[in-house]
Amino acid sequence: MRATRGHGAGAGNVAAPAPRAQDVVGAPVLPPAAATRAVTGMRGWLARMRRGLAPPPVQILESALAGLEPTVLRVLCHLDVPDRLASGPIALDTLADELDVDRERLRRVARYAHVHGWLRLDRRRSLRATRVTRFLQRDHPGGWRAWVDLATAQETNAATAALPEALSADGDAFAAGNGQAFFPWMLAHPEAHATFDAAMAAGARMHGLLLARSLEWSSSQRVCDIGGGDGTLLGVLVAVHPHLHGAVLELPEVAARMPPREKVTAVAGDAFQAVPKGHDTYLLVNVLHDWDDRAATVLLQRAAEAAAGDPGDGGPARVVVVDTEARSGPSDDISLRADLLMLALTPGGRERCADEFVALARAAGLRHQRTHRLGSGDLALVLEPDPSSRRR
Repeated sequence: MRATRGHGAGAGNVAAPAPRAQDVVGAPVLPPAAATRAVTGMRGWLARMRRGLAPPPVQILESALAGLEPTVLRVLCHLDVPDRLASGPIALDTLADELDVDRERLRRVARYAHVHGWLRLDRRRSLRATRVTRFLQRDHPGGWRAWVDLATAQETNAATAALPEALSADGDAFAAGNGQAFFPWMLAHPEAHATFDAAMAAGARMHGLLLARSLEWSSSQRVCDIGGGDGTLLGVLVAVHPHLHGAVLELPEVAARMPPREKVTAVAGDAFQAVPKGHDTYLLVNVLHDWDDRAATVLLQRAAEAAAGDPGDGGPARVVVVDTEARSGPSDDISLRADLLMLALTPGGRERCADEFVALARAAGLRHQRTHRLGSGDLALVLEPDPSSRRR
């Protein structure tokens, strides 16, 4: 979910190496899509089995109290427990004294965190880091801690509490809970927007690595990331493929604060109005799921118009859409949660299946070339302008 309504800051000169897979996904190599699907299916099956073994009252109570999970994560991060464990194990009582909190109450929180794998509490009341603990540290290069801040923020809680408001045809839970729609509200609250940007950057590092390895880039030179946030994804792409140059199309308020990056330029604009021509690849990464079908089609139309170029440009460009794949039936995976998050944060956004993306593309004057399944579980659909389609 990245802002796109996409200060023409010039290209920066800050070179950065590509992030390591170990720091982004917690594995030494990026997982193949088939392995991700298999593991996700197994985890879902085990979760269903676990729930099925419990009597209905226990299932109800466990579900009703599941909201404690993000709360405990937020407490751990607020107290900087992950960072305090970075240098090694620490006695729970010692940590409680350092934090000036009650020892027994901290133990109760730590016990809950231990069960979920966020840290380890041994029988001698000593706390140790797990792989997850490290990913929650402030300076961890993956940046995933920002998702804890975003998911537990007051505005997100207000939106999820107002979820019943989203069930009407034109409902907007975020606006009902916060008085304004998501993207305008974020622009009016810079501190919250910075948290949002940081969370999106975590996913952008992952998608940048996956796209760099999954798509063919040798014939590309110039890439435009529509609604590309702070430019993290393009920064990863040009780090892996140094021959590339990139432009991030963002709203002026977002483009103005984009940090300088080598070979990446910020372009102020509104993707619903126009997308700059002159690029051979246009990216829409976690953007279309923010919008209903009508708005998503408009975004694809603007991308198609830019990709068609002008006579003499040397042929059409490609448009690459990356988004979470909606399953045909209920599946206990991240796509199910992402779809509900879109329902809470946007008035019409949702996850879609591959056929729905292809239909949107066709309506926008694009034809489908191929689909790549990424190790993240997302789809990457490669599209190109369809000469036989009448432009709107």
